Parts: sequence; C-alpha cells; structure tokens
Amino acid sequence: MSIHDFTLVIDGALDDDELDALYEAGFDDSTPEVESDRTLLHISRDAPSLPVAIASALRALDRAGLPVSGVGSPDLVELPVIAERVGRSRESIRLLAAGRRGPGGFPAAREGLYSWAAVREWFAHYAPATVGSPPAEELHQERVIAAADHLVQARNLMRGHAEELRELLPS
Repeated sequence: MSIHDFTLVIDGALDDDELDALYEAGFDDSTPEVESDRTLLHISRDAPSLPVAIASALRALDRAGLPVSGVGSPDLVELPVIAERVGRSRESIRLLAAGRRGPGGFPAAREGLYSWAAVREWFAHYAPATVGSPPAEELHQERVIAAADHLVQARNLMRGHAEELRELLPS
C-alpha cells in the first residue's frame, strides 16, 4: 500500500452538516478547500493503487450523499492553452497538431479539445523540457486522474441510467 494524492470536486460550498458527514464517511485523509462555487477535496489516501483510492473515495462520498462533479483539474484544453503551458506559439502547436511539424502522432482533438494528460505525455517524449521532463509514473497518474474525471462526468450524465452506462463499457 502507498499514499495516493488526488482532488475530488464537489459543486457548491459544503455547510457544517455536510463537513460532518464528510468526516463521518472516513475523510480524515482529506482537506476541503472552498473555491468560488465549489469545494475541492484534496485527498491523500492509502491504497494499493490510484484507481482503487479514487474509487473508494467516490463510494464513500456517494454514501455521504455528496455528489462529485469531477476528479482533479479539467483535462480538456484548447490549442492556445497547450501553447501557453509548453511555452510555444499558437502556430507552432497548430502545426504539431496538424502533423505538419514534429514527429507526428499528436493526440487527436475531439471538437477542438485535447486531453492535456495525453498532450503532456506526447511532449514528454518529443520535447521533455517543455513539460518539465516528468517521470513516467507522474504521466501515468495524470492519465488515471483524467480518465477518472471523464468517467465521473459520464456517471453524472447517466445518473438514473446506470445499466445503460455499463452496457457502453466493454467487458
């Protein structure tokens, strides 16, 4: 077992009763932070893996009646955000994405949005210094958190239709 750090997002600021419910649900490994109209729940959980840690926290929040709206920071970004994060011009990023520069294989967009976890991993191989030369484990954790965020959003979208959501997932 090891400690895994991640953040869950809850819409709205938690009141005193909800904070009590949070700790009664076993969140003594977390620190809530209110940011605008949402609560960020920073968690350091002892578990065999990051997916297990995230899943156990999601189940506990469900039992406490506190709906999660996301995991970590939003993963989907546009090309200008990528350019800013890697310190390149928008045109340079556009050409990389179009396959007209660089080694090719730039992560595909979906309706103009790119997975930052996938883009950062691509840059880690193509130009590591642009993303701080992250270790492979850090890149893997980012992908797990991004995938968990997408799954939480899908779960929220399909609330009340859980069986249909299961049918969408290959066995």
